[in-house]
Amino acid sequence: MSETGIRLQPHVVRWAYRFLLGRDPESEAVIDTWCGAGSLSGLREGMLVSPEMAGLSMSGFPERGTWIDGQATDEAATVLLTLRGGTEPDPAAVEELRLRCPSLRSMRRFLLASPSIAQRLPQPEGPRSRKLRLAGGEPTLRGDSREPEFIAAPGFAPRYAALLRAAWPDGGQERVIVESGAGIGVTTLGLATGAPGHAALVAHEPSLRKAAALAENLVENGLSRAVSRAVPMGSVQPMMEREGLGRLDLLRLNEPGAARLATEMAPWLLERGTMTLIAFDLAELLTETGPGPRTALAACCAAFPHVVAFDAAHEPKPLVDSVEMNAALLRALMRPDRRDEFLLCRDLDWLERYETF
Repeated sequence: MSETGIRLQPHVVRWAYRFLLGRDPESEAVIDTWCGAGSLSGLREGMLVSPEMAGLSMSGFPERGTWIDGQATDEAATVLLTLRGGTEPDPAAVEELRLRCPSLRSMRRFLLASPSIAQRLPQPEGPRSRKLRLAGGEPTLRGDSREPEFIAAPGFAPRYAALLRAAWPDGGQERVIVESGAGIGVTTLGLATGAPGHAALVAHEPSLRKAAALAENLVENGLSRAVSRAVPMGSVQPMMEREGLGRLDLLRLNEPGAARLATEMAPWLLERGTMTLIAFDLAELLTETGPGPRTALAACCAAFPHVVAFDAAHEPKPLVDSVEMNAALLRALMRPDRRDEFLLCRDLDWLERYETF
């Protein structure tokens, strides 16, 4: 598992917001939350994969706020070079950057044009393909650069590729994976990359437009044992009979009511040792009748031996107490789409083997 646990300084978060998102953070509370991201890479990843960052890329990185008119400083240059290269620079590199980019505006343009940043962002509108850098491989994602899922890729794919590589060191031989709400296949590629030896991967996507892109991505990556279904998954047991599946090793529920459904199915899932990934949509839980986010998450923790969240750097965070539960909900709240996904499982034997790309 990669090293985490570093508490970032407020000025690092502030400069990351300015250089990447082109604006100041919303509040001191937001800065404090990001200070607990665990690592600078987690902070950077959280911003790079956000829909806001993708939208800025598509619109030419507009500048917001008066900070952009200032002159470069050693503090700003140090944070920028760390964001660009991943390690803290030496004083000579800081001085060189200040001579090359004397203003904050020129500094930001220098960062956004660097390969380590530019290659992670969507290009102008139209059909595109992108490489997803995941543990175990680099599958190709095809899609329209105007499609939110394509823009936000790799999304949750890195965490799930790493999860399955850790949980199934044999490559997932004979394992069966099922998804509901697979979209254009971003997460599907993560699951397939993490378990290249799977016996079956059945991905359901009711949107015909997205299902067409999903099918194309499966073919593009030579996933002969993966199939797409342009229909809702429906109830799990009838689906398994329909598909002729005798086992279910991983189930991803990316649909409304996923937390409630998983809780209801807990005995059945635990009996089979099925790892279950659930979509946890705060906006849905707050606006619809029924239990709120805290109650829904507590119900999952009561129904399963282990519930695991993931931070912005895709590091697993088992929810062992109310403090961890609150932190997980706060991380979901901080995401631009106000949603996250949690893992429900019978054991944590895989945890020590977990390592992202």
